[in-house]
Amino acid sequence: MDKRWWLAVLCCALFGSLKSQIITGVVNDSLSGHPLPSATVTLLAAQTNKTIKGSRTNDQGQFTLNNIPPGKYLVTIASIGYRKQEVPGVVVGTSKSPLRLKTVSMSKEQQTLKSVTVTAPAKLLDYRIDKMVYNAEKDLSAQTGVATDLLKKVPQVSVDVDGNVELSGSSSIRFLINGKPSTAFGSNIAEVLQSIPASQIKSIEVITSPGARYDAQGLGGIINIILKRNTARGINSSISLTAGTLLENGSLNVA
Repeated sequence: MDKRWWLAVLCCALFGSLKSQIITGVVNDSLSGHPLPSATVTLLAAQTNKTIKGSRTNDQGQFTLNNIPPGKYLVTIASIGYRKQEVPGVVVGTSKSPLRLKTVSMSKEQQTLKSVTVTAPAKLLDYRIDKMVYNAEKDLSAQTGVATDLLKKVPQVSVDVDGNVELSGSSSIRFLINGKPSTAFGSNIAEVLQSIPASQIKSIEVITSPGARYDAQGLGGIINIILKRNTARGINSSISLTAGTLLENGSLNVA
């Protein structure tokens, strides 16, 4: 019989053995025990810390990560107003049954000012039909740092150690300033985000399913940074941001 036929059969058998598995879990509030909806769940490779897949909990605090190949992973859970939790040593095999993680209980993040404990407001996220809005100006812990620090607080958004941003596991993102494209993002996006002071950001809008009015760029989603002071008027206008940033002159021109 033709050797090529046997080779094809062998390849099919090998590929068939490389099955994927589903990871499921539940996230709740550590004090009340109530389900925690809209928490961001991120799956990272244990050795490289690279983002593999992202998800978000539903109204019952449940999440599902589909089609995960065999390997060892780290699962992180983040939610506005709560301390970030990690589930290390998650081993995925070839079982057809879902891999169910233990319930993850999230503790609220607190900030102490002059011996007075202030709990971060619970309503920092606004879910709309076409987008999710993170109201940075209402977050007491978001008044310092830069845009990169705020993006780490946004559900479905992950930032690696080099400042590279991914949305639901995709790096194909289009960045906007006050709803308009900026030439500044045509260079090094990580440096630009490091140059925008968090104190000048009013909110961050995340659009995971861009409509027809957006071009092919940013198929993975849109991140729109809304500034507190909008001095951009027209396509050729500019916004001057001064904050002792990475740029030599301490200012960023985002025309």
